[in-house]
Amino acid sequence: MQQKPSPSRPVPVYVVIARIVIVCGMSFTAAAAIFFFLGGVWQVGLPALGLALAFLVLMFLVERSAE
Repeated sequence: MQQKPSPSRPVPVYVVIARIVIVCGMSFTAAAAIFFFLGGVWQVGLPALGLALAFLVLMFLVERSAE
């Protein structure tokens, strides 16, 4: 006997907006970190990398709260 798949719930608007902002922020800061690392400016590249990781953690938190 097969079970019917549960109907999917619509994603709240705040989760969609948060995903867009987080992905844009993460991509911008990761690209800046790479740019500064290639330029040899470690003092600016490391905080930019830290911000990219902070956006990644924020993405996990938003996804967990959306469930």
